Amino acid sequence: MTSEKQPVHLTTRTVTGHVLLNAPISGDFEATLTDADGKPIVGREITFFSTASGQRVGSATTDQSGIARLNSGSKLLDPVIVASTLATGASARFEGDDTYQSAEAHAGTAVGV
Repeated sequence: MTSEKQPVHLTTRTVTGHVLLNAPISGDFEATLTDADGKPIVGREITFFSTASGQRVGSATTDQSGIARLNSGSKLLDPVIVASTLATGASARFEGDDTYQSAEAHAGTAVGV
């Protein structure tokens, strides 16, 4: 007997970037993972990518609200990641598991100085 994996909803919010004098560029990424009824899915890994380049920025685990938050730190020193993320935004991906289906979502960018 096989059981079907449950569908999920993955949403992202606009990625915010920070540019500071004499400091690396960093970005804040956030995604929310919920089940088909809108209930948070806790303890699942979400991976964030630059949409255009496909380069991995990092990953975070969903909290009690189903939210995964990541500050990229110095990973945005790579000019390819900076340019592609600023131009096209970022993607969040949940790979799925034994219980839940995989999902992917996209967010735009907003840069502050």
